[in-house]
Amino acid sequence: MNTIGVMIRKMDIQENGKKLNPSSKNLNKQIKTLHGKLKKNDKEITTTYVIEKDKYKGRFHTHLLINYNDDQNLYNHLSRFVGGNSWEERKEGLDTIYGCNGKYGEVDTHFIYDEVGFLRYMNVEGITEILI
Repeated sequence: MNTIGVMIRKMDIQENGKKLNPSSKNLNKQIKTLHGKLKKNDKEITTTYVIEKDKYKGRFHTHLLINYNDDQNLYNHLSRFVGGNSWEERKEGLDTIYGCNGKYGEVDTHFIYDEVGFLRYMNVEGITEILI
């Protein structure tokens, strides 16, 4: 089973075209829906996530730790989730991050070297929730 760290910044677009950051309750619902869609093609997938408040203007973003088997399924659903279609690789320090920017936000994925350490990082701002 593979493990990946994911950070999602999501935007909702209103009928008049105005972009808004979703509430934490709305993000919670969207992550559960995403997990359900991922689970249809990858029965063994587990998602651990936390919703964090940004440092400015009361916006939110989500950190996820996903254990999965199907790479193609994961990347297709993540890019669809933010309305994007192409993934780009970039270097940040010694890490390689794969990102997808789309109409509804952005997704960054990165390799997890220390799963327990990443879970500790996620628990600093809030309590994680696990979807099986």
